[in-house]
Amino acid sequence: MTDVRGPEAGPLAAVFRQREPVQIPGRRSRVVSLAPRAGGPAAPGQSEHTRLHQAFLGRVIDYLRVDAGVRQFVDWGCPVPGTAERVHACDPDATVVHLVPHGAAGMLPTAGAAVLSGDGSGTAGLLRRLGTSGLVDFDEPVAVLMTRPFTADDPPGGIGGLHTLMRGGGYLALASPAPRTVVERAFHPFLPVEPGVADLRWWPYPDEDVSDRGTGTLAGLGRAPGNGRGTRRWR
Repeated sequence: MTDVRGPEAGPLAAVFRQREPVQIPGRRSRVVSLAPRAGGPAAPGQSEHTRLHQAFLGRVIDYLRVDAGVRQFVDWGCPVPGTAERVHACDPDATVVHLVPHGAAGMLPTAGAAVLSGDGSGTAGLLRRLGTSGLVDFDEPVAVLMTRPFTADDPPGGIGGLHTLMRGGGYLALASPAPRTVVERAFHPFLPVEPGVADLRWWPYPDEDVSDRGTGTLAGLGRAPGNGRGTRRWR
């Protein structure tokens, strides 16, 4: 995981309670900033929480693109603008697909991104269409940004099916104001990436390493290792 504390700070500590987080192999991570990128998608007048959510997504995208080498992103109903722009700022040739509710596709700015709208068949139908549309190559790593906050009574569906689709490996980002155990459980069967679940404001710091006031929304990143059948083995 990219270490936002500086190159000499050492590895981030794990805070997941149920399973040990996955250590990402490979070269030394670059340092990223917890602040929104200058000139990035955050705009004056947005709510503070929207700005912080946007900054979290920016850090996730920067890590996945620069450190993990992911070049395919699925924006599954993310509640803040600028996702495709942030991806393409890192890699203009990266693939971005927006998954949106049925009838809402025309409301979404699609700069450089494809749009796949729901057909009324729910999560299972969207997963089938995502797998057969040709917009995403699941033999290569894919990142799914499913960060519209869910509640304890309404966890995201289709996570197991999404994991199964990721033959070449991939990542899943989630966010929720639900209790920590609920958020951690929602990632299954994805493996938690360190530091696990942390407050939206300071992820990827572990919660206990930051004294600043949190947002009350937890967020994190899960990983699905590739099964070796794709054209590129998992790094």
